[in-house]
Amino acid sequence: MSRARVETDRWIAFRSHFNIESFYCRPGIEGAHEEGGVGGMIGCFRRNHFTPVPEADSLAELNEMVEQWDLHDGHRRTGSRPRTVDEYFAVEQPLLMPLPQEPFETGRLFTPRVDRYSQINVRTNRCPVPTRFIGKRVRVVLHASHLVVYDRNVEVARHERLIAKGGLRLDPDHYLEALIRKPGAFPGATPLEQARSAGKFTPSTTPGGPRLARFTASGTAPGR
Repeated sequence: MSRARVETDRWIAFRSHFNIESFYCRPGIEGAHEEGGVGGMIGCFRRNHFTPVPEADSLAELNEMVEQWDLHDGHRRTGSRPRTVDEYFAVEQPLLMPLPQEPFETGRLFTPRVDRYSQINVRTNRCPVPTRFIGKRVRVVLHASHLVVYDRNVEVARHERLIAKGGLRLDPDHYLEALIRKPGAFPGATPLEQARSAGKFTPSTTPGGPRLARFTASGTAPGR
């Protein structure tokens, strides 16, 4: 069995950034023993920290838990070895190459055009940006759990990533400029209805019709 692989462009960029060489194990039974140590340690970590399955309110919280477990794992001794994992790493660390000063961007890059609804299409989902960018192209970096929208190098929007296909997320903050010019659109505004459904705003009734009792994004309440 060959060790050759067809490498993706992103993987080539990653290993070029960190100046590392790739080496692939033989597939199937012939190469099953070549990753035994790595697989064994992954199994050990899973059994000790992911059994039973941990509970977390967000991916960020889970990542923080994993980081703390990893730090604690450095105090462990493997078998009958006299030193801990951290102590062995302290000996090895001066021999390693320094990390690059610039971080590697792991997200995927897109440059969509903002449509007349102040929305952009990223793969199969849509999300809003401020209305002043209608008709312009913006730069989007798509990560595993979120996406960030830039105008040149300035961040103008950040959204949690939608997993299902054909999803639409609307943020009232991005429609304030349009709603200020068209106050009559407040009662039927889809972004506000979506926000109400998510429990972000408290609806109330006034003589002038429905309004939001809490609308903190612009610093003022509607109608002021």
